[in-house]
Formats: sequence, structure tokens, C-alpha cells
Amino acid sequence: MDLRNARVLITGASRGIGAAMARAFADAGARVALTARSVEDIGALADELGGSSYPLDLTDSDQLDGFIQRVEADDGPVDVLANNAGIETQDYVEDIAEDLLAQVLATNLLAPLRLTRQALPGMIQRGEGHLLYTSSLAAITPAPGLAPYCASKAGLTRFAESLRMEIKNTGVQITTMHLGPVDTGMWERVTENPAFDAAQKRLRQLRMLANVTPEKVASDAVQAVLTGKREVRHPKRLWGTMAIAALPGRVTEFLVGGVDYRSHKNPQ
Repeated sequence: MDLRNARVLITGASRGIGAAMARAFADAGARVALTARSVEDIGALADELGGSSYPLDLTDSDQLDGFIQRVEADDGPVDVLANNAGIETQDYVEDIAEDLLAQVLATNLLAPLRLTRQALPGMIQRGEGHLLYTSSLAAITPAPGLAPYCASKAGLTRFAESLRMEIKNTGVQITTMHLGPVDTGMWERVTENPAFDAAQKRLRQLRMLANVTPEKVASDAVQAVLTGKREVRHPKRLWGTMAIAALPGRVTEFLVGGVDYRSHKNPQ
């Protein structure tokens, strides 16, 4: 996809990976539209980048209703939807608050599904678009101490894999980013969980984990959209583990590769 003057909508854009992606996409010539609950932060960043900002609480169903349509009515179609927002859990399952469970699933899983559902018809009609999902290494490997977070990200990854098959040959592309340690506040918070911290320290002793910067992730996200790459993986030293996790989906796609999944929607 040519990003020059393309419109890129990024959720969770107030800091960390989201803010880095906003700058990277703007540097690539895109017009960025930023969402987050932090009104002042996204407003300042949008002003800096010559973009637009849309305060949004992803856990509020009323705010999500018709959101993409409101954004598109303001300044044209969304060409790239970057579902980046996410929140973590830090407690053991028996200790986690019920309302936090709901927030994690609403933010990490339900909101990306709903925003995708809103953006997809227009992308298919135009014959072009890109859906970007910030998932996690926790989607494909167990992470003690982060069970609800793992569940939400695993659901997001499987959603993206299935959707890729549904929209085959429509011109719409999908990239899923499976990320391990990134230098953000979220990583600092999750390592406060004793179970997860013990696990990640063991993996570091085995030289299997390494941090990356938000700027590196953002650069890879831009390149993935430019080239139509289906997955971004960090850390690279766990590339093999991630490839094995992706294998069942790839095999299934190959076995049913000749199927036209949309023939019933476009009868001759």
C-alpha cells in the first residue's frame, strides 16, 4: 500500500507503541488519526504531526457505536486501521477483580473486533485497506501471572487469522504483530507480577528474550503495511517458536487454498 496521503487510524496512540506508530506513519507520508482516552496527549501529538484526534474509551459500548463512520465523515475513509490499544493484568486469576476482567476483554479483544467490523465494508468496497493488530508473544505461549491478558491476545490473533481467510482476494491486507518485551510502561508493570517476572528472568538467562524499542516496532509496522507482510515478530531470537505456533494456521490455509469464501456474497 502507498502510504502517501493514506489515512491511518491508530488506537492507544497517546504513548508507547501507539505514539511511536503515529510518528512513523506520519513520517511515511500518511495522515494520522489518533484515538485514546488521554484527550490532551493525543491532541498534542496530532497537532505535532498535522493529524487529527478522537477521544475514545474502548470499554464504552456507546462510544464505539458508529465510531469509524464518524471518523470517516470528518475527513475521509480510513485506509489503515491499527488496533493497537491494550491493557494488561498483573494479578493471579483468583485475585483479579471482576471489573478488570471485563476491561481487558473489552479493550484487547472486543473493541478491535467491533472497529474492524465497522471499517471493513468500506475497505472491501474500495478494494484496498490494511488491518493491523498489536498482539503479543503471550497469544501463542503461556505466561504465568498474565492468564486473562494471554486469553485476550490469543483471541485477537485467532480472529486475525480467520479474518484473513474470509477477506482473501478483496484487496484488504492483515498484519498481526506478536511482540515480547518492548520498552514501555506496560512491560514494567507486568514484570511486577512475581510469577511472570520469574518466568521472563529464566528466559533471559537462556538468552531467549531481548527488549526492543517502540520505535523499532513502529518502523516494522510501517514496512509491513507498505509490503503487505502478514506478521511482525519480536524478539527475533524466538522467531522459531512463533513460526511453529503459526504453522497450523498456515497448513489450514494451504489445504483449503482453492476455496472462494465469498462466492455466496457475490452470486453471478
